[in-house]
Amino acid sequence: MSTFQTPLEHQVLAPAGPGAPKLGLKASVYFFVVAAAAAVASIVPLSNLKASTPGWTTFAILAGIAATAQLFVVSAPRHYAYHTTIVFLIPAVMLLPPGLVVLIAVIHHMPEWLKTRVAWYIQSFNVLNWTLAMLGAWASFHGVIGIASHSRLSYAVAGVAAAASMVAINHVLMAPMLRLARGLSIRDSGLFSFQSLSTDLVLAMLGVALAAFWRSNPWLILFAVAPLFLIHRSLSVPQLQEEARVDPKTGLFNARHFAIALNEELTRAARFERPLSLVMADLDLLRDINNTYGHLAGDAVLQGIAEVFRSHLRHYDVPARFGGEEFAILLPETPPEQAFEIAERIRRTVAASTFDVETSSEPIRATVSIGIAGYPRDGVDTNELIHQADLAVYRAKLQGRNRVLDASSDPLELPEQRQALLVAVPENGEHMAPLPPAVEALPERERRHPRPHALHGPRFLSLSRSLAAFVGLVSLAGITAGVLGAVFGHSQDWIGLAAIIALVGAGQALALEVDDGSISVSAVGAIAGAALFGPRAALALAITTTAVEWSARRDPFHYVVFNIGTLTLASLAAAAVFTAGFTGDLGRLVYVGSGFAAGATYFAVNMGLLSGAVAIEGHQRWLAVFRERFAWLATHYLVYGFIAGVIWVGHDTAGLWALAVFALPLLLMRKTQEAYLRHTQRSAQKLREAAETIQTQNVSLEHANKLLRERSTAAMESLSATVDARDKYTAGHSRRVQQLALAIGRELGLSQAELDLLGHAALFHDIGKLAIPDAILLKPASLSMEEWDLMQRHADEGARIIDRLGFLNDAVPAIRHHHERFDGTGYPDGLVGEEIPLGARIIHVADALDSMLTTRIYRAARPASEALEELRRASGTQFCPRCVAALERILPLEGIDDDPARPRIAAAS
Repeated sequence: MSTFQTPLEHQVLAPAGPGAPKLGLKASVYFFVVAAAAAVASIVPLSNLKASTPGWTTFAILAGIAATAQLFVVSAPRHYAYHTTIVFLIPAVMLLPPGLVVLIAVIHHMPEWLKTRVAWYIQSFNVLNWTLAMLGAWASFHGVIGIASHSRLSYAVAGVAAAASMVAINHVLMAPMLRLARGLSIRDSGLFSFQSLSTDLVLAMLGVALAAFWRSNPWLILFAVAPLFLIHRSLSVPQLQEEARVDPKTGLFNARHFAIALNEELTRAARFERPLSLVMADLDLLRDINNTYGHLAGDAVLQGIAEVFRSHLRHYDVPARFGGEEFAILLPETPPEQAFEIAERIRRTVAASTFDVETSSEPIRATVSIGIAGYPRDGVDTNELIHQADLAVYRAKLQGRNRVLDASSDPLELPEQRQALLVAVPENGEHMAPLPPAVEALPERERRHPRPHALHGPRFLSLSRSLAAFVGLVSLAGITAGVLGAVFGHSQDWIGLAAIIALVGAGQALALEVDDGSISVSAVGAIAGAALFGPRAALALAITTTAVEWSARRDPFHYVVFNIGTLTLASLAAAAVFTAGFTGDLGRLVYVGSGFAAGATYFAVNMGLLSGAVAIEGHQRWLAVFRERFAWLATHYLVYGFIAGVIWVGHDTAGLWALAVFALPLLLMRKTQEAYLRHTQRSAQKLREAAETIQTQNVSLEHANKLLRERSTAAMESLSATVDARDKYTAGHSRRVQQLALAIGRELGLSQAELDLLGHAALFHDIGKLAIPDAILLKPASLSMEEWDLMQRHADEGARIIDRLGFLNDAVPAIRHHHERFDGTGYPDGLVGEEIPLGARIIHVADALDSMLTTRIYRAARPASEALEELRRASGTQFCPRCVAALERILPLEGIDDDPARPRIAAAS
């Protein structure tokens, strides 16, 4: 039975108290109407209760079990919350007087209320609802019993009437409250959906079977609830499906679900020629937030941004966390112009928001960079749209972050007729051909476990002598033993035998096909047939299972007879376990318990023979094959055997009706397996498509990123040249320092990656002088203290400028610290010795040498020999000794041109 965690029950998040939410006027009126009806219906039954009223022991047991079951809730999508409590409430209706039924309706909610402390009106309404539903079910049951004769058929019909009445009354009473209290229509609430009604009715039918067991032998209730555990687990599948769609950190959809939605909406947009927009958003500087305030602060900011998305988006928009600090938003029926307005509102709201984190005394702020792409303007498939939106985000980052850019204004936008995602011609005119499409990587075929029943035998291409002998022996022994069992068996219940054969055949026909087999629950029926009808059913059940399997797969003849032989021998072995005579209540308990042994025996014979055939075919050890391919199924067959024993008890009590009752949970298990399997297959397909998409995007983004780096680097080189050009005496200084620094780095044995970073750092080491006024930078006289303080800031300012580029972050320390002195008296941080980054020490030496060799506004150029002597004298105090020594090795005295008019350096690499 499902108690709905609609918004009505979402108030369980906080204890009830003065601040608890209140019902509206209409909902309050309806609440008191239901309360009045429950009070009127309960007065007479409660007044007739006495100490001598029969059923107090039954009441105590059922109330305790129901109250315990109420604590184990299974949350599901769309605010559903399933309980298995109804399985124990239906027996209460069928076995107890009405006064005790009312008490159970109240008592079974008490532990749940003590645990969750929901708002008073929620729990009260649930109690009132259940009271009326149980009394209505009690009236239906006893009404049918009173009209019909007291036969097994009438008892079953009365149980069905009670189950249907309880489900119907509960749902009918709940629907108006959801409408009045939370504005949910019947369709939105899902109260009368097939999923809701079928689940409740199946659980209620299981309660009818439980009542029948109770009337036969109360001790059997411990075994009759076995299918309940399987059903409880199967009810968790929708919740798992929902969790597979949602990012747990932000509550937004995850990338996998977003890819599915994007494909579906693109198909719809193409079919009906409707607009669609894709928004990609990237949280700016999340790494800095994590490094400064901790990763929990970063998580809090991500959650806050997700809340901003939810508050600014429409109910049919699809926001998702794409990965890390990247978000994606799908905007159906939205042209790019309108998407730009939505994105700009989101950007402004995020920038204006503050986020409270425990690691900061003050709220912190964050910004997002957003890119927009529209269908069909910027692309007609998912790859193109995501690619164009990503490029727009990169441009927004390069332009300073915290902005929204449209893909249509992208200078890197590609022509409409193109064969590849990116073809670029750099400014130097050299054509850059696109990378070839990635070769599809075909995963190795996964070895899948065979299905739990009627497993495939070896797929023989040709039978070896040993394998043919084994197959023939097993087939002959199984069929012969099955014929003997059919002839000499004692069971005369032909109708029951036909029913169990039909049950097994139907279970096998509904098997779920997978790549190398199928999944079926027909083994439950096979073991139950062995328990009910002994050896007489073995061959018939094996032939039925194999025939249904053959009709679906058309397997070879030797395969068919091998399966018949193995399944027959397995059923005969299980029947042998059940041959011992069990009488009385204790005997029934032992019989049910022996189901474990029967399931284990069935498993051992079936899988043992199949493992032997596979081992012979593959020239492997039998034990290794058994452990690798079949041992994992053992627990399944133990449960199958136990359920078969319970079916035997039910058949002994209620006849063929017990088979019908147990068929319902098996059908529900099959539906759950089907939903889960289909969901898994779709997920696997989407993951493969997502991997291909990511691979294609990586190729395109690699091209785009390379081009963006080249253009950004070119722009920064122009700025660096601008710094040099401000003073005619320093023209070309940054390039000469770069050449010297690279020569020193090679001498010191730096790797190519380290040399690349060193070259960028040396080229941009003085770019911070853009912030220094000409009056100070070009001043011919000595600088004042204030002016010198301002001049010293250029290293720190240059580091900030380069850091904003993003892709030269590793060069920032060398730029920031290239004026540190080896003795710790430099700036900006006063680092000492090896604390100074090696790149900064190299640049310091190269910068000093070029400065001394160049005429400046405040002094003339110094001779090369004098410059080198100055470096040697300051080695260990101002300069790094290693770097000075390396410079001396690559710049011998005779290799330096002393002409001050054209300072040139002949550096050996």
